[in-house]
Amino acid sequence: MNNTLRTALSIAVNLAMAYVAYTICRLAFLLENWDQYTLSLTWQSAIKMFRGGLWFDTSAICYTNILYVVLAMLPFSTDSRKWYRMLTKLAYIIPNALCIVLNLGDSVYYPFGHHRITTRTFNEFGNEDNLGRIFGIEFINHWYLVLLAALMIWGMWRLYRPARLFFRPSTWKKWVADIVAIGCVVVVGIWGMRGATFFTSTRPIAVSNAHQFATRPAEANVVLNTPFSLIRTIGKRPPMVPTYFTTGAELDSIYTPLHHAAPDSAVQRRKNVVILIVESFATEFIGGLNNNRALDDSTYRGYTPWMDSFIPQTLTYEHTIANTGVSIDAMPAILSSIPRMSYGFFLSPYSLNHITSFATELKNWDYHSAFFHGGTNDSMGFQAFARGAGFEEYYGLDEYCEDDRFNGKDDFDGTWAIWDEEFLQYYALKMSEMPQPFVTGVFTASSHHPFAIPERYKDRFKDEGIHQLHKCIRYTDYSLGRFFETASKQPWYDNTIFVLTADHSSSKKTHDVYKTDAGDNHVPIVIFDPSGEMPRGMQEGIMQQLDILPTVLGWLGYDRDYIAFGNDVLATAPDDRWAFNWIFVPQLYMGRYFLQTDTECNITGLYDYIDDVLMRNNLMDSMPEQGAKMQRKVKGLMQSYFERMEADSVRVRQSADTF
Repeated sequence: MNNTLRTALSIAVNLAMAYVAYTICRLAFLLENWDQYTLSLTWQSAIKMFRGGLWFDTSAICYTNILYVVLAMLPFSTDSRKWYRMLTKLAYIIPNALCIVLNLGDSVYYPFGHHRITTRTFNEFGNEDNLGRIFGIEFINHWYLVLLAALMIWGMWRLYRPARLFFRPSTWKKWVADIVAIGCVVVVGIWGMRGATFFTSTRPIAVSNAHQFATRPAEANVVLNTPFSLIRTIGKRPPMVPTYFTTGAELDSIYTPLHHAAPDSAVQRRKNVVILIVESFATEFIGGLNNNRALDDSTYRGYTPWMDSFIPQTLTYEHTIANTGVSIDAMPAILSSIPRMSYGFFLSPYSLNHITSFATELKNWDYHSAFFHGGTNDSMGFQAFARGAGFEEYYGLDEYCEDDRFNGKDDFDGTWAIWDEEFLQYYALKMSEMPQPFVTGVFTASSHHPFAIPERYKDRFKDEGIHQLHKCIRYTDYSLGRFFETASKQPWYDNTIFVLTADHSSSKKTHDVYKTDAGDNHVPIVIFDPSGEMPRGMQEGIMQQLDILPTVLGWLGYDRDYIAFGNDVLATAPDDRWAFNWIFVPQLYMGRYFLQTDTECNITGLYDYIDDVLMRNNLMDSMPEQGAKMQRKVKGLMQSYFERMEADSVRVRQSADTF
């Protein structure tokens, strides 16, 4: 066998080991997140996902092993270049070891991000200084994945087959043979990077291509691998503005985010507005919101005794839906009625746009505005968004530590922020120092990984639930009760509208009804008016986070036009209300139906999410008119969003260029 064939065989064997490693990582990803997929997984769907994963693995392996292949193919002598042989081996081991670590690490991150790690993930956590501690905790908690990574990397080192590096060609025939061999490797490499079976396509495969191997959107994350997701999102630009509707009149007849001023006859209520965004406070945990749900466990119990007693005093709706999948998207949705479109507003090129918010609109009525979060002041970009959304003041860890009524850094949870109980007390008292009327918001943190509670409550809030998070939910529920107890004694309390919701649902689900794509996004949205002027009780239909801004402004009798992508639920009939989110793909709730489309807005699923809670029966073929109606709404929302965002983005860039 000549050197060319020996080299080709060695490369093939080593790359085959990389394929095996990726497949093991994919299996580990699936097993680590088994609860996310068990409802829909069959042998056929699993085979389809793993088969499809080979094409994405091929692309990632070709990218990450390109240096190794080039070094292995160059015509240097094997006898006189020992250092070169070691360099070639390291060029193989190091990238593949990194890919193993990324893939296995992503199996732990996935429940929190709801997607594979991309370049935008690093932007999301770019300002955090506690990641070392978090990684250390996960390193210990998932020791078995650390061991698996070590075994795979060790195995690749031991089983690595050194290339029979070329001797310098001594004849023109050998030169030709080597050039042809290298040329073939280049062609195969380009073919692999583009996605193997997609060679005939006009463009390489993208992250979105994974959906064609999935029976439900969440399964696309099993098909993918993390190195591919990172590579394919480097420098990715926002999607083109869609043109589903050719005229503005046609688009506005389907959907418009323009809300008109209240009529002159409307009552104006210049009440304070207080918005509580509670970390991971999913509907599943709240007993008072599960009385009529088709739960699969007759022994269901909640973890929120205070919230259960609070809900009957509030206005809420049968189905309350999050528009977000991660914390960083919650503030735009809740405070500005801006949906997530493929990726979050805050990390998009539109993040400098002029936006509507509670602060910007109510400033027209001389409201004072402030936002609170107990983390470091640059944590998660919350302060940056609050400033961009027009909030005049921001109170974070720094400001809390300056208040001698509290214990400063001693109240820090060690990872994220000030404990919920103390920070919510601080929040209640600081509002008493503000001029009325005011609009404020707070983002809690304690019901979050690594699932710790203050030492003094270890015996009170024990691990009585199935997951460690449940004791944190109980602690946060208690902290909310303490907040309202203190707030009720403040002079501003009776003249205030309170809104309480979650940033997103939780990854730690127990009941099957909340593990489906339709059930996954349920969070509480409750509005409380201590004066009793606002309606109370459970109302019919849907409310989403995007509806909070227009609903509150409508109730206040706001007298100006503004842009909000949600509905005023108090002024919109139940049949006309809807909820949208883009967690994996665009999804729309309308009436009793739940629609899923691909990223090009082609319908992939239609379900009766009320009676068919486990999404067993796809109605897209049997109810084409309902699907088409909902599809038009999704198209209208998407086109209006991107048209308005792009137009304002251009104005911002042009304005910046003039300075």
